[in-house]
Amino acid sequence: MISASTKRTALAAILFLAAAMPAYAHVGVGTTSSFTAGFMHPLSGLDHMTVMIAVGLWAAMKGSKAVRAWPLAFVGAMVAGAALGMLQVPVPFVEPGILASVVALGL
Repeated sequence: MISASTKRTALAAILFLAAAMPAYAHVGVGTTSSFTAGFMHPLSGLDHMTVMIAVGLWAAMKGSKAVRAWPLAFVGAMVAGAALGMLQVPVPFVEPGILASVVALGL
């Protein structure tokens, strides 16, 4: 039997996914945008901020070397993603990947 808590969690997840709207996060009409817009993008999106806070909290709770290593690894992954974006490399499933990271770090 599925518990009431699991049912509520599943219902909330379904409602969030059903209510998803386009992010309109990428500005500009052409193939490039300003550096400032790209730099501010992770700081202006709720999904990015949620993951950054979760990484910091998770690293702080883990302690020892994780306090520096995990946030640095996260920033390294963001820099790698920015480099791929600047090189205009098509990366499939970016938004579902961000959603998956938010869910995984929320567990």
